[in-house]
Amino acid sequence: MKKRIGLALLLLLIGLLLPSPYYFTGDKSNTYDNEFINSLAKGLNNRWGIVNLNENDKDKGKDKITIKDYRDYIDCELIEIDKYNNRNFKDPKLKEFAKAYINNLKETREAILKRKFVDSPFTDEWEKYQRKRYELLLDINSIVKIPVKDKKSLNEILKSGKVIKEFNRVYGILVDTFKPENFEVENVNGADGNEKRYIGNFENTTGYDIRHIYIVIECYDEKDRVYFSRRFEPEGVWRNGTKKSFEFAIPDSDKEFKYFKVLISEKSLRYSKSVNF
Repeated sequence: MKKRIGLALLLLLIGLLLPSPYYFTGDKSNTYDNEFINSLAKGLNNRWGIVNLNENDKDKGKDKITIKDYRDYIDCELIEIDKYNNRNFKDPKLKEFAKAYINNLKETREAILKRKFVDSPFTDEWEKYQRKRYELLLDINSIVKIPVKDKKSLNEILKSGKVIKEFNRVYGILVDTFKPENFEVENVNGADGNEKRYIGNFENTTGYDIRHIYIVIECYDEKDRVYFSRRFEPEGVWRNGTKKSFEFAIPDSDKEFKYFKVLISEKSLRYSKSVNF
């Protein structure tokens, strides 16, 4: 009898210690839209609290912010929202954005922990993930308002998210415009032999005047290696709704050339709203 009671207590204890199966598969009968939003707000509040403490310490002359501090910022949120990665949501778009946001935090954490110093490469990588994070917070807040205490900090992030989303839209249009298949090709005899000449007469359909754009053409050989490159940095403003011609030749294209790629620098892209005079 005592053995049976002892066994029953042991099984009960094991049952209490084991995580709920819903942690792994999600509760099929419940949805967690509201719980996620409240947990997200709590995580953001905690994160900003730690950020403010570190900024105050830095102002007092203490050591600069470390990689551990950046990790702590992320952990403040993950502690609150990681459990929703496999939970059910009533709104499928909210579920999609919630999962993407959680994964963004995890990927950021993994990336920064591979770094040894808070230097320029660290900052570039951190900012890359933050840009995506701001976009996702904007997407989530467009579905359900995030009930944070610090409305000012949230509004600044949402404002940045709108700017980033619009930049990505403009950049995406330019990438599609300069696809290799959109260039016309001519086979000509040059001074150095046969060459392919590519001509693109492209319209600016971004809705903005392009103030500066930096383009690199990379040519690849049969072994998929870059053997020739050409750079474009057009002068003047490329007005919205107008066309601009881009032309380049590939020497000895009948010997080495296999294909080319067009790369547009994100950091160098500048644009502004069109002004009608």
